[in-house]
Order: sequence, then C-alpha cells, then structure tokens
Amino acid sequence: MTYTYRERRYYCGNYLEIDVFPVFPVARSRQKKKNPTSQVQQKLNEHNAEAKLIRILNANFTSDDVEIHLTFANDNLPENDEEAARDIQNYFRRVKRLRNKRGLPELKYICVTEGGSDGKRYHYHVTMSGGLDRDELEKLWGYGYANSRRLQYSENGLEGLARYVTKQFREKKENKETVFRKRWTASKNLINPPPRDRDGKLSNKKVKQIATAEIPDGAEFEKLYPDYSFASCRPFHNDVNGGYYLCVRMYKNSSALDNRKRKQNRRRQ
Repeated sequence: MTYTYRERRYYCGNYLEIDVFPVFPVARSRQKKKNPTSQVQQKLNEHNAEAKLIRILNANFTSDDVEIHLTFANDNLPENDEEAARDIQNYFRRVKRLRNKRGLPELKYICVTEGGSDGKRYHYHVTMSGGLDRDELEKLWGYGYANSRRLQYSENGLEGLARYVTKQFREKKENKETVFRKRWTASKNLINPPPRDRDGKLSNKKVKQIATAEIPDGAEFEKLYPDYSFASCRPFHNDVNGGYYLCVRMYKNSSALDNRKRKQNRRRQ
C-alpha cells in the first residue's frame, strides 16, 4: 500500500510539537470499519490527553508563572464534589480580585483535581499566571495547606508536569480494567494551539530510519525547522497498516534565530 507522511505541527510558545503519521489514499470501496481494542483505545486516550495538556501548558505559561498544590485541612474537608468545586472557584475569584487590584493581566490557570468521588481526600494541582508573591497565593487558599514554586522547564517544556498530573486520570472500573477520565478544568482565556499540516517533506524511507533507530536522530528535524533544536522523539509502529508514527518535540533555539537574522542582514547589504 502506498502512502505519504504528514507532519502535524503545533507551535506552543517556545516549543514545537510534530506528529508524523502516514496518510493513505481514499479507498474506492468502503471497507468495514475496524474498532481498536479497548487496550489500544485506552493508550490512545491517555496519549491524546497528555499531548493536549502539554501543548496548552507550553503555549500559555512561562518560567515566570507558578504551580501550586492545594489540600484541605481536616476541619475544612468538602462533603462532595460540588462543594469542592465551589471552594476552588472561590479561591480563583480571590486571586483574580487581588490581581485586578495590582493591575496585573487576567488570570490564566489549569486545575487538575485529584481525589473526590473515589473516597480519597481532595487536592488540586494548579498551574497559574505569575506576578503575585507566592506567600500571598498560598495564604489566599484558606482551606488548608498550600505549597507553590516557579514552573520548572526542560527541553520538552512542561511535559514532566503534564505527565505527573495526567497519571491521576487512570481509574479502576469494577476492579478489572483501567479507564480514562478527564479531571482538569481551565480558564477560558487559554490559547489552544491549532494544528498545521504539511505532506511529503519526509520520505517513507527517512521516517522508517528515524523510527527504527536505537536512538532517534533529530538532525533531519533540525534541518526542516532551523529555528528549533531537537528534544525528543517517541516512535510507534502500527502492525495493522504497516506505517510508522513519530511524536517529536523541539524547543526554540535562540542562537539559531540570531544566526539566521545575521545571515539575512548580510544578504541585504
């Protein structure tokens, strides 16, 4: 079967995510649809949720912003999910009022809820805009314990944070299988990076070579995207259609941008 490879690119602040996958020609006759197995679908759901959260985090937050972990003291435990939701929303209202008083931009946040309906103690993992003193942010909670720090970035941006919080999405159903459940909320002013597609820049041979290498080589992607440096590549082979899939992450290379500007200036002279 012949096919070409598509690059689906997401530009997320100083980071770039590229999903590489085969695009097949439209079949002349409709074939019976094959549904993925529950295990494959579970893995797909988890990957998509993690990837989406990473993109939104990288597109909206910087090292000037903070992550804060909020828990309840024993005498302030919510009785149900609705009361817990009111408490965290009241916290965000207090933060917004203080930011408005200080003349700071509108609050951005992503809040992951852990515990609750399964009987565990409620607590929250929150990524939010910086600008306020962290001691003030912690005191504004008021329901128990709070601990905050500046966001810690790696070559993959906030991938580590996203993986940590999305592990809370896995739950047991009837003590038999693990299923996916979305448990994060966000402010409505976040940027959700749109996909940009491009076909045919990577040959089938090159994609296979990258995917089957013991250590994936990022040189090909640095040629295609000279303003970015290669960070990581997660390959996958589909035994059904024979195609290779790549999830590539890159970060903006400031020195490469400076070099490119200097070359452009030389050409103009």
